[in-house]
Amino acid sequence: MIPDIHQDCIQVIRKAGFLDNICSLRKRNLIIKDYNHSISCFYVTLDDLRQVIIWDCSKESDISDEIKKELIIHLKNTGACAGYRIISSTISQVINGQTRDPEYSNIIEPLPELIQTGILCESADISESLDTYLDALHRTLSGVFYRTYGESDRERRELLVLSGILETVTKKIFESSGIDFYTVPEHSWISYLVKCGSAIPGYLKDKPPYLPDPVTHSMMVREGCSLPVPEPIRIYLIDPVILVRAFSRLITRVRDRNTRKKDYIASNCDISSLISSPVFFHVIRYINESEGTPVVIDPQSGNGELLLLLLRSHTGKEDSPRDRFSRIADTVFCSDPSFSSVLLTRFGLILHAIDGDLRHPDLFQLCEKEQLDMFRSHIRVGNILFSKEIANEYLSVHEAQAAVHSLRPSDEDWLENIPRPAMLITAPCRQKAMKDPEVHQYLCKHFSSYSYDAMTALYTAEYAIRMQHRSFIFLPSAWLSDMHAGPFRKMIRRSRVTQIILDEHPSERDLSDTWSCICAGNISSSIGITRFTNNGCMVSYHLNRDDLPKEDGWNLEDPLESVVLSYLLKDSVSLSEYCLGALYTPEDLSEHNHDGCWISLKDTSDGLLITAGDTYENAADIIIKGPDEYLEGLLGSSLIRWYYRYISKNQPSLHPEQLIAAIPFHQPDWYSPEEMEHVRQITKSLHRLTFLKQRRECARSFHDKERIRKKIQQIEEEINKGVCSLYQIPKTLQDRLVIRDGGMIHHFLR
Repeated sequence: MIPDIHQDCIQVIRKAGFLDNICSLRKRNLIIKDYNHSISCFYVTLDDLRQVIIWDCSKESDISDEIKKELIIHLKNTGACAGYRIISSTISQVINGQTRDPEYSNIIEPLPELIQTGILCESADISESLDTYLDALHRTLSGVFYRTYGESDRERRELLVLSGILETVTKKIFESSGIDFYTVPEHSWISYLVKCGSAIPGYLKDKPPYLPDPVTHSMMVREGCSLPVPEPIRIYLIDPVILVRAFSRLITRVRDRNTRKKDYIASNCDISSLISSPVFFHVIRYINESEGTPVVIDPQSGNGELLLLLLRSHTGKEDSPRDRFSRIADTVFCSDPSFSSVLLTRFGLILHAIDGDLRHPDLFQLCEKEQLDMFRSHIRVGNILFSKEIANEYLSVHEAQAAVHSLRPSDEDWLENIPRPAMLITAPCRQKAMKDPEVHQYLCKHFSSYSYDAMTALYTAEYAIRMQHRSFIFLPSAWLSDMHAGPFRKMIRRSRVTQIILDEHPSERDLSDTWSCICAGNISSSIGITRFTNNGCMVSYHLNRDDLPKEDGWNLEDPLESVVLSYLLKDSVSLSEYCLGALYTPEDLSEHNHDGCWISLKDTSDGLLITAGDTYENAADIIIKGPDEYLEGLLGSSLIRWYYRYISKNQPSLHPEQLIAAIPFHQPDWYSPEEMEHVRQITKSLHRLTFLKQRRECARSFHDKERIRKKIQQIEEEINKGVCSLYQIPKTLQDRLVIRDGGMIHHFLR
């Protein structure tokens, strides 16, 4: 038995390479009913919101293969990206990949080196089984509805069936832990939480639009609970975000079957693509660095997925589900025009509050309804784009009555009494058709970003920026394109926007796959720009607010880039001139002798790839006769890599051969001792760099790889400083545009 399991968890985390990235650590008990086993689990949430699980099996000398298999199923159901099993002094790791079955390994692989496509690793077999189960529930509950109400009123049927499915799933979660819901006290916390997470929400102070018949609703839930949960699902272990996503897919499938109209359905921007974006990770890390637990506001929450992810990183020291629920009711404010979206949001927040403590004694105590009323009031149906003024000023009496249920304007004083500090974060990625001229008249009067074909996301962003809270608004990059940027830019020039974070989009990628974030705070004279390049590098700089152009696109290029270009082009020759025109293609050398040393240059998505060896690359764009270590070092430096990416992006019509041949090359002054010293240092460092990269390929332990990585980074910086000195680039520009480039792409094969 391990005397201090917490200390051993720290050792596991250190070996996994993310000691400084822990956001929260929670302890839970995993009960394996079929084997009468209880295992302690530690859920570790990283600062990028990924989760890992550490199983404490230290009380056992060994565990059976069946229990090992159950732990793997546990890992796949919870969506964690890695699991660590501690048994006596042995630690083994299992990776939850999406393309292969997880298997235990005694070699601990550092988690940051693992390639992940998102925060949650949704296994294909779990998602498929969950979709199949929900489809079966929908057919069963719809059958009960048809027998009672017939086939009319599709919107009524969708809401009532969805409500019944949510209550069914919640009860199945408790029943899987041995809790018989029919013996639970009627006024207990469990009973009220289940009702709160599955009841159709009301709008403003009115009753819900469709009140279900209690007898029919009970019959729906009873028949739904009779359906078995398929293997390999352990429904009480599934992460709330995974469940919410599955319900969203179910709603989309049902609507696609029932109608061809897509006006009210989400457009091609999917919030799940946001959480794999570097923009999202950057903002989340920035939020996690802030002190305290701020109030979280999402004025267009959708199904609540973003809220659930944020709450994962702002866990308090609560000891019970009641405390967690009270904190959610006090600090979470969100709305959405869709009843089904708010219903899913409440469902996910209830599961987050319970957080696996299904047998906690607080859940069986009598419920005090004040927190429930606050929860319902703060997570509500409503459209923040409209107030009741649109009904009073722009619409007739008959149209105003209809608008209450179609536009659903939110109360004007809804967010006035929010305690500080408050943090507003939203991703309004849906588009709703607004064709009425009265609606356009209202938007034109109340929103600076108005344009006839602008998307609702831009109006939501302007509304969020107006509020006096620290704000983070995620928008697909396409929605900041030239088509919509004109009116939106006018608003930004005189608003609280402090930073714009962009994911750059090369021509081969779909623009809808990239995201941006607009941050708002205290008004300043400049706006910070952060851009993520295609290879993951980050470039940050500031633009004067008044310098933002009123026309011709955003033009968010760093003004210092032109200054760096002037240094590069000053007192330099082209690569072709440096090599006296001896630049070859593979076709030129196909019939010649291959002996000697060759330097191959190839244009890639990451920039310029340099390969030096006894043979040339057949797929190279340009081939140079070597050896010339100075040329290799210069071309592989961060400065020239930056130049090549910049010129490739701004002149995409030119062929790589032309771009490479025109690279500005510094011809050394052989009579200058200072320049000769720089050339000698670059050549020497290149040999050391090649040696270390070869050693890194053979290193086995994480610590050896980390030491070599740091040394490689140090040598690359030395080369970069030498190259910048040759081009006489000031140190301030080196720090901003060169040193953070991300290293060299260079293969030295001799």
